[in-house]
Amino acid sequence: MYYSPHILQIKVITPPDRDEYNRPIPGTGGESWQDVCRCRCDDNTTKLFKSDNGEWYRPDYRVVCDRNVSVKAGDYVRCMDGDEVRGEGEVYIVKNMNYLCYSELWM
Repeated sequence: MYYSPHILQIKVITPPDRDEYNRPIPGTGGESWQDVCRCRCDDNTTKLFKSDNGEWYRPDYRVVCDRNVSVKAGDYVRCMDGDEVRGEGEVYIVKNMNYLCYSELWM
């Protein structure tokens, strides 16, 4: 991509370790953010989508990034603009382009 001012990050949830009685050990596990790739995050104000159960929804952001991303629908991601969060949310749809080498994430 020629213009990618933001960084796409995915939320990684680590389950807590368990003892011999299958009880969670306090202080283990947690959440962290892992960098995925450079991206561009745009506000969405016009595009509507229809879900499988017939409900209409309008995603807040459209993210354009490289084609080979390890993000799928249902993942929780955010776009960072330096130290500030540009956009954050759950991914609704991942679209991979056939000819061009980029993907679109709608969240």
